[in-house]
Amino acid sequence: MELWQLIGIFIFFITAGFLIGGCTRKSKPDPDPEPEPDPDKPKWDIFYPFGATFPTFDFQKNNWQIRNFNSSRWLDYENKIINFMIDEDRKDIFDELTLAKLLTHKENGKWFFTWTSDLEVFNTADYWAPPDEYVIDKHGLGDCDDFAGFHCDYLYRLSQYWLVWWIEVYWKRKYWNDVSNSYQWKNLGHAITILKRSPESNWKCFSNNSFLGMTNGFDTFEEIIYKFVPLNVPSQADNYKLIKVVAREPVTGKLLFEWRS
Repeated sequence: MELWQLIGIFIFFITAGFLIGGCTRKSKPDPDPEPEPDPDKPKWDIFYPFGATFPTFDFQKNNWQIRNFNSSRWLDYENKIINFMIDEDRKDIFDELTLAKLLTHKENGKWFFTWTSDLEVFNTADYWAPPDEYVIDKHGLGDCDDFAGFHCDYLYRLSQYWLVWWIEVYWKRKYWNDVSNSYQWKNLGHAITILKRSPESNWKCFSNNSFLGMTNGFDTFEEIIYKFVPLNVPSQADNYKLIKVVAREPVTGKLLFEWRS
């Protein structure tokens, strides 16, 4: 076979390969479109305070007790709260005003929800009881962490408010120490619950048995924090140092952000 014939056969097969490959090769698919935002997912991040940070590690994660919604104790807890609501003439009314009434509900002439130290109730310095343990096992005796856990569950899971945050406020307060004959700083902390019924609503706050901002609410997140650490009051500012504020998801306890003024 002549050389020119071999060259022709070679060119034929190369051309055929390109043609067949071009016909059978699959076109590169278009990238998947971005998913539509979930309309039911709260857009809480638009209300994070300016300067909020997002730590990669949560040092107090293990303090949060997992909620067992399928337990008999949880059912007992919900039934007890419903009975309290009936006693307070708030049957089937799940809102902040009902919670305010529940927090001052009386049994045998005494408030059911009563601040009591963790050392006295749980025999430990710091324990964050889930609502069912707080209400059923400890009969409403607990400190600010236990109050906040109940606030959060009632407002977010039962009342289905749009925004509910568990908030931890850590600060230092100056005091006079008679032993050292000098001013010292004392570390303090407090758990509260803050809420917005809708994105347009003003902020409101529950602190233990108290409902802060019940009538008009607060314009800003910072305004609530300064109720506990009055850095915005010139005569008090030198006596306080804000360490940090921690915000958590109200049911899972997931860390949302930290903030320092």
